[in-house]
Amino acid sequence: MLAIAEYVVRGALSGAIYALLAVPMSLMFVTVRTIDFAVGAYALIAAAVCWSVGGALGLAAGLGAAMACAAFMAIIFLALKRLGCEDHIIYALASFGLATALASLVLWWWGTQAFVRDAFSDPWSVGGIRLAPQGVINFALILLLVGALHLLIQHTSLGRMMRAAAANQTGAALASIPVQGIQVGTYLAGGLLGGLAGLLVLYSAGLDFTAPLGLTLSGFGAAIIFGIGSPLRGFFGGLAMGIAQALAAGYASAMVAGMVPFLFVLLVLTTSRFGEEALAGGRP
Repeated sequence: MLAIAEYVVRGALSGAIYALLAVPMSLMFVTVRTIDFAVGAYALIAAAVCWSVGGALGLAAGLGAAMACAAFMAIIFLALKRLGCEDHIIYALASFGLATALASLVLWWWGTQAFVRDAFSDPWSVGGIRLAPQGVINFALILLLVGALHLLIQHTSLGRMMRAAAANQTGAALASIPVQGIQVGTYLAGGLLGGLAGLLVLYSAGLDFTAPLGLTLSGFGAAIIFGIGSPLRGFFGGLAMGIAQALAAGYASAMVAGMVPFLFVLLVLTTSRFGEEALAGGRP
């Protein structure tokens, strides 16, 4: 029983990273009706820059680099809209192309170097369960961030504008709500949150140039398992995925654990929940 509890707790701590990546994907889907598949690449860029610069300046530089990449993606989005592109799949494919380019850039500049920094050396023991201190800190930060974001969406004028734009873009534009500005801001928020996820991974498990696809897929699976229309559901989806991975690694194998994100996505797609959410026009 203690072993199961340890797997569950450790899984929840690691799943918080997936939850953080799921939040911008949920916001992106309800405001722009597409998915930014470059979120994992933003995490990689932030980690690589922070690892190179170091210190507090490295943290700021990493977040800045991630947001710069997200701003570039927003420019691509605006350019495609000006060209008359209304196919939201094109936006998703463009973000996937950017993610591939960023991973290739990291491989070219930094090589196959793994990026990792150890802030703590000894684990904590709580009730017989050994916990990584950085994992606990990550979970607390992400919980506070998701809670603050939920309050912003539900109880501020900006949140009301976001919900209006998500429900009816044409009506929101007629009501003088800057729909396009909200959409661009969502891309930038994705860069910020993705970059933060990269920094948290840097100081825990570490990552290399192959990480973006796995991070993006994990975040996507977390975002859709309970319905993609809400960041809170994305948060709990991330925890569920982390726990499932930890239990799979403990009672099966690491290979099975690595398949969990794919299984989450497959489960949702085969039960048509993602399609129903899209047709229903989910709101944050």
